[in-house]
Amino acid sequence: MDFKNALPQLKFTHAANQQRVVDNIFSNWEATKNGSIVHFMYYASYIMIQKNEQFLKSMLLADYILIDGIGFQTYFKFLMGISVPNMNGTDLSPILIQSAKKKSISVAFYGTTKEQIKLAAENQNKLFGENTIYYSQDGYSPLIWENIQPNSILMVGMGSPLQENWVFDNKQQIQERNILVVTVGGFFDFASGFYVRAPKWVRKIRLEWAWRTMLHPARHYKKRLRDTTIIFKPFIDKLKGYHKLVRFIHLDN
Repeated sequence: MDFKNALPQLKFTHAANQQRVVDNIFSNWEATKNGSIVHFMYYASYIMIQKNEQFLKSMLLADYILIDGIGFQTYFKFLMGISVPNMNGTDLSPILIQSAKKKSISVAFYGTTKEQIKLAAENQNKLFGENTIYYSQDGYSPLIWENIQPNSILMVGMGSPLQENWVFDNKQQIQERNILVVTVGGFFDFASGFYVRAPKWVRKIRLEWAWRTMLHPARHYKKRLRDTTIIFKPFIDKLKGYHKLVRFIHLDN
């Protein structure tokens, strides 16, 4: 599949705040009743989909692609001259869980290790109330679909592109059970306490990526290597005409 031809089909989402995104996700899911898929995309994963056809196909399934991180924000600023709000999964996931709680919608966790996923579920239940997370399972074993309730939310955290490709492989189950799937990346690491969130002042000056890399270099160095292409890639992509092909879903209209 040619990336340039696929680019206009990627459903990048633009909104002023995270609650508006969550509300729109819920209303669209409730209206279609055929399952819904939400992916986050950061700059390094954007580079990957241009070289990995399976990953690209997985991203094309998404009903929403949320812009995650300063690198991707910088890319669109150079490519199209627009400021895109950061909708990272670490901040948005708790908002989504809280909104689901208010609507009495069940949430399940799938991903990471047995110890971490158990802790993540326990901590979220302490935060939002007992049985908010009704089921959790590690990502190293096949998901037991019989334990996933129809019309519920399934948050999947395996890292990219594993989590997106898993969604692609399980799209039939997702549609038949009307599951809202959200690929949350490293959210479980923070929810379990394995990762320590950067101090507010670090986040304020937009250096959380440096904090994460410093604490877990082996896990993040490949992302940082891909990030170095931000120096020249937006200009090359503009020459290719990508700025005319990118489409945003504007939720503020």
